[in-house]
Amino acid sequence: MKYKKKFITLIELMVAMALTSLLLTLLLHFYHDMEWWNQDINKSQVKAFQIFYVQNRLSDILSHAVSPRTEEKDFFFYTSQDVNGLLKPNNPSLVFTYHFGPNRDPLFANHVLGRLYVDVHDNLRLATLPSPKFWPSLTSLKMKNEILMEGIESLAFNFYIPPQKDRSLVGNKAPQGSFNKDSYPLADIQPADSWEHSEWKSEYNQLPAMIKIILKAKERKEPITWVYPFPFSDFTIIYNK
Repeated sequence: MKYKKKFITLIELMVAMALTSLLLTLLLHFYHDMEWWNQDINKSQVKAFQIFYVQNRLSDILSHAVSPRTEEKDFFFYTSQDVNGLLKPNNPSLVFTYHFGPNRDPLFANHVLGRLYVDVHDNLRLATLPSPKFWPSLTSLKMKNEILMEGIESLAFNFYIPPQKDRSLVGNKAPQGSFNKDSYPLADIQPADSWEHSEWKSEYNQLPAMIKIILKAKERKEPITWVYPFPFSDFTIIYNK
């Protein structure tokens, strides 16, 4: 018995091509979504790592802010506004002396002067200069200017002053190297037990107990907030048992 060879009709061919096109479209759409998700995850990881890096970088620097107790002539800590167009308008900067550590360049070894600010291009920067005690002997002033983070819309600071407590609660002992209050009176900064201090004047001539750094970044709904203590502050935080 002979069988006739059945040929594919035009309708069947068109149906097969349509199904193949539909399948390829679904696969391409799936791969496109997977690629988009991977890119989005990578961007999120990069941003998270950048925030983590800046957070730890500032923690290391601010924890080494020097105290006037031991470095009276080399101590600077205050907030300032625009400096000849260096800062983004309506954004403060923080000027402080910190211990840089060992360095091949003797001008950047030990104590240096830092400025944390947002520039006119929305970059969070840390400018580092030699200690001012070296400036009279320099023909040109060197500066390291590091970009910590990009896309910053605003920068704000808050400083914490703890409430007054009886020194006897901590054995009536001031930190090692502390000033004699009779010869070096400390500024009475009010209100105490408050984060209401958004400005820190150079006349205070002392470190706050803690600092809160608030960054408003582009593409982020919530601000970035970091809090750092100052180990060498004269303000003592005492917790009741």
